[in-house]
Amino acid sequence: MKRLIIGCMTGISIGVIFSIIFSLVFANTKYQPVSPNSTMGQIYSNNLSEIQIMIVAVVIWSLIGIMFSFGSLIFTHLKFSIIKLTLMHFSLMLIIMFPLAILAGWFPLNLSSVSTFIIIFIIIYFIIWLIIKKSNQQDIYEINSLISKKKTS
Repeated sequence: MKRLIIGCMTGISIGVIFSIIFSLVFANTKYQPVSPNSTMGQIYSNNLSEIQIMIVAVVIWSLIGIMFSFGSLIFTHLKFSIIKLTLMHFSLMLIIMFPLAILAGWFPLNLSSVSTFIIIFIIIYFIIWLIIKKSNQQDIYEINSLISKKKTS
């Protein structure tokens, strides 16, 4: 339950921060939680009130947070290799994230926008993977150093 709530709150917090930044940059001082230029943004604008659009955005942001919060549990299955786990995690995150990104109105539904989203997703995933790998290597080094010191004492 704790993981669910933390994932939900993290997703909403990050979603609000990014929507404010994008509104400041692209919306000429008007707050828009969903891009009105996206396919879903147009559908939402034509069929929902501003408060309903915000509720939809908050639900989507919370689902994204929950997805990433629970997605990390894949790495607790120690009987698979790290490569297999990483490929499973990447595939699952992309499969879930893609429709959520469409519903969140992050891009219009056309080939170039979808391709750009997938490329950006891969780049961000790879950067995060490198950071986590480096952190894990540092942890392993520190643990091994402690073990070596205990053996010599």
